[in-house]
Amino acid sequence: MMSQDFQIRMAQIRVDSVPGVLHAIREIAESENLRIICMNAEKMAGYRHAESAVRHALRAERKGGMAARSLEMEVLLYVCGQRQTGIGMNFGLTEGEMTAWVVLVPGSDDGWKRLSEIMIFIQEEEGVPEERIPSLKDLYGITDDELGVVGRDRIDELVIERTALLEILK
Repeated sequence: MMSQDFQIRMAQIRVDSVPGVLHAIREIAESENLRIICMNAEKMAGYRHAESAVRHALRAERKGGMAARSLEMEVLLYVCGQRQTGIGMNFGLTEGEMTAWVVLVPGSDDGWKRLSEIMIFIQEEEGVPEERIPSLKDLYGITDDELGVVGRDRIDELVIERTALLEILK
């Protein structure tokens, strides 16, 4: 997604050490005057879920109503729909090979170029892969009945609805 406020891309990342990769990302963010957020795509319901989390977090920041101390963590809280940062961190980087939604705030060609030194940008997935649906149901408390009503192809809407409830919980 290419917006003036932020940009989102999908990437493959080899994470040998979460603190090590976070350090490299922070260095890029500071040198390019950006904020960079990495979200674990395997725990998410696609692009729309990533976009929704970023938009909600940016709105909370503008209004001075963030639950977290940083925009990066606020986005992860909106990804998981929880207020506890300990839970939110589980939706960020994890050790090993991982697929992530990566966000730059604001968007920056130079930022993407620098990040390409530590990750490989890939084609964004279309919708939500079928094999991810069972884990999304568990993560977000979605029932078979709910999924039956809206249809499996609209699971992203159910997840986004669940995570948007964080604004009410604050």
